[in-house]
Amino acid sequence: MTLTTILATTVTGFGGHAIALGMAGVGSAIGTGIAGMGALGLWKQSLKEKKKLPSLALAMVGMPLSQVIYGMIFMNSLKGAELNPDSYLNQMIFALFVGVAIAASAIMQGKVGAAACSNLAVDDKQGAGMYIAAMGVIETVALLTMVFGMGATPGA
Repeated sequence: MTLTTILATTVTGFGGHAIALGMAGVGSAIGTGIAGMGALGLWKQSLKEKKKLPSLALAMVGMPLSQVIYGMIFMNSLKGAELNPDSYLNQMIFALFVGVAIAASAIMQGKVGAAACSNLAVDDKQGAGMYIAAMGVIETVALLTMVFGMGATPGA
């Protein structure tokens, strides 16, 4: 049995579609973890100062989760294109790069969320809308990556 036969048997019906979803999930996990650390610091400071816990921090922790959805939508689009099995390697590489871009967006969104939580610890009223807007701009990177990736898929 040759390597080509083994690879073809292993990836039949798969084609690496899930790579984008997996990478997006990793990015979301890292991003939510980073933002979560910032939120915990904010909440600790709020408790220390006997202030109300800012609930906005929880929204910032959750924002990187949407990138998993973008990875899933892209994965389903690539899978639905029913591309030739001969292109599985290209599909895997394509899905990897789309997944990495979506993951990077989630990670950076988490970092901005953590920084926003740090700023909220200083002043819980000022800038909240701008913090969410900044995270929304980063969200757009993942959204555009998904859309352009779907558009670049042959036959999709």
